[in-house]
Amino acid sequence: MSSKKSKSEAKPDAARPAPRHGATYERAVAEFEHALGLLHQGRPADALAKFRALAAEHDEELGLAERARGFIAVCERRTAGPATLPQTHEALYLEGVAASNAGRLDEALKMLDRAVEMRPQEAAYLYARASVRALQGAADAAAGDLRRAIQLDGKLRFQALNDPDFEKVRDEASFIDVIEPTPTGA
Repeated sequence: MSSKKSKSEAKPDAARPAPRHGATYERAVAEFEHALGLLHQGRPADALAKFRALAAEHDEELGLAERARGFIAVCERRTAGPATLPQTHEALYLEGVAASNAGRLDEALKMLDRAVEMRPQEAAYLYARASVRALQGAADAAAGDLRRAIQLDGKLRFQALNDPDFEKVRDEASFIDVIEPTPTGA
């Protein structure tokens, strides 16, 4: 008799986890990633069409549709030309993150400064600005923004601990005090 298990003795299907989302959602995520790729390739008009289609066709997926609408604003600004600046805090934030990802740190900081000015209690905006400041090597400024972001959303402490954007300032005392606070620290 063989010691190998037959296919019928294999793990039953009931023991396998069910997929979190259906095929429609997975297709929508792939379309979103493709549109994002077009935007990063410098093709905002093509990305705009894709994001608009996503927002219209997948409005039942609230998170995905909302993110698509946010990127619609970014694409519209980029296709309108350099004279148009983002007007909403969300557009400023998204544009700032995109500029940071493209290595345009000064531009990113200007956008994020405006977003934080409009929404000073938005942890994500403070975190994004802290990461740009860290990439620029401004440890104290990065630590200040990061401290405020963590006060608003404690989960960001762990995220920052593992975020490569903070590599330049990781060994600075001001950063360490935020990430590993003493009883009198953050």
